[in-house]
Amino acid sequence: MKRSAFLIGRTFWILTAVLLVTAPDVFAQYLNLQQHMDFGKNRHYFTTTLEGMAVDNYGSWFGFIDVDHESKSSGTANTNWHLGAQLIYFEINRYFSLRGLSNNAFLQRWDITVQYNDSDAAYIPMAYLIGISCNRILGNFCDAHLEFLLRKEEKQKLGWQLTAVWAKEFHLDRGRWQLCGYFDWWKNDSGKFWMAEPQILFNLEQLGIGSRFWLGSKCEINIGPQNSNNSVNPTIFLQYDF
Repeated sequence: MKRSAFLIGRTFWILTAVLLVTAPDVFAQYLNLQQHMDFGKNRHYFTTTLEGMAVDNYGSWFGFIDVDHESKSSGTANTNWHLGAQLIYFEINRYFSLRGLSNNAFLQRWDITVQYNDSDAAYIPMAYLIGISCNRILGNFCDAHLEFLLRKEEKQKLGWQLTAVWAKEFHLDRGRWQLCGYFDWWKNDSGKFWMAEPQILFNLEQLGIGSRFWLGSKCEINIGPQNSNNSVNPTIFLQYDF
């Protein structure tokens, strides 16, 4: 069987397990769909992203799936901006809150997290991660958390990963804006890698389009031990909040 078949099977059972465990107790959830135009070198393709989060009595879960479409620049089509998947990548994260164990304010900021990353591309190994997450690291200024993780990639020794995530919504005049993003710093058998994706979004309600639509820009930055690992890939995108 192709790896993509195994991927679909694993994804199905993991998502099913997550929904069965959390669905009865979910009291807040969020889902959005993004359509990116990626202008990175050797890219010039569309990327479709589905991203979601749910909060329940035991913590929360977060997940997303990216679908990179075909393009001439990437050698997968006769023209750029061609519809049709060339690569699928997804992450599923589960966070178990420690707030129910104690009334201690410090302990209530921490979660235990288990994560799974995978792709149908052979050059992107699946990875299991486990660790701890510290919430509200920037107080009321910004919704931000920091994760300390052990990382086990397919056919590689145990490594580590440090992840930071942030989101800040603000108003300029009557417009709603959002600054958000993350960075990952990790180590595997090939060396140390750093990846960041800062984003800025503008809500289109002021233009009469509706509060569920956002226009945004993202910049994917990659730094690794080899020059071939280094890249800067800007995108513009339209986001719809369900």
